[in-house]
Amino acid sequence: MKTALVVIDVQKYFVNENTQDLPSRIRDYINKNNFDFIIFSKEVNNKNSNFFKLLNWKKMFSSPDTDIHPTLSKFANSDNTFEKSTYSIFKAKGFLNFLKKHNISRLYFCGIDIDACVLASAFDAFDFGYEIKVLKDLSKSHSGKDLDEAALKIINKNLDKSGK
Repeated sequence: MKTALVVIDVQKYFVNENTQDLPSRIRDYINKNNFDFIIFSKEVNNKNSNFFKLLNWKKMFSSPDTDIHPTLSKFANSDNTFEKSTYSIFKAKGFLNFLKKHNISRLYFCGIDIDACVLASAFDAFDFGYEIKVLKDLSKSHSGKDLDEAALKIINKNLDKSGK
């Protein structure tokens, strides 16, 4: 069984007072644990995305906002970083093929935003039949603790074996 740590949207724009500790904590976790693969998602908005068209969100179009946080950039490269303009990494071009090609069956999710992109990616992974774990201590919302707590309730109820 091959494993992958999937680091969701730990990018310059999303690192703020609510998430500032995440990049170094994720880096330390990577250095202490063995995964077959480390994968990054990178939110890049565009005028055709529903974020722009339906939510009128006009952020995250280019560097430096879209850059992987410098603390983690040494782990990211063009082969393991998947751009998306949606909530879930599963909608990123080539992501599902990457998992299949490398026979990855177990996914560990962490990153920003636990209430949106981490959660959507975990639900999609579940629906596709992957064994998953959301690393709750390494996932936060850039919008604050209230959304962290709400997302954790949803994850515990719907995706965590110990929560049932």
